[in-house]
Amino acid sequence: MGETPHDSLAQPINIRYDFKSVSDEKTVSKIVRFTETSLPALFNLALSDLMDDGAESDMNVTNNNDMRTVLATVIRIVDNFFIKFPGVAVTFRGSDERRTRLYRIVIDRELVSIQQRYQVFGEYSDGRLELFEPGADYKRFIIRLIP
Repeated sequence: MGETPHDSLAQPINIRYDFKSVSDEKTVSKIVRFTETSLPALFNLALSDLMDDGAESDMNVTNNNDMRTVLATVIRIVDNFFIKFPGVAVTFRGSDERRTRLYRIVIDRELVSIQQRYQVFGEYSDGRLELFEPGADYKRFIIRLIP
């Protein structure tokens, strides 16, 4: 019997994109990583900073005054990922409540534009999943291309 990407012996798919956050004060290397989850066709998205020692941190506070640029870059990376893997969904959340709230605010603000290409779902703390509703207190988000 041949192995498939979901066999227990197969390595999960892990795709990494690198970019830089640049300001007058500093340059910070950023990583967007898509990691295959145990659920079929669902990838986790993680945004982190590459630290000087080579470690990745999703708790680091960059304070580079370019949050909009960083988020716009992440959105372009997600677009590129979906070009390569159109049949999958991507899940993400902030590494803390403040960041999760920030992502919800950005989705709220950009929802009309986002919904032209993507279906966006929100997951509550109790595991309930629904199409994204502005202002709802989600713990996680899932996006996929509109089928």
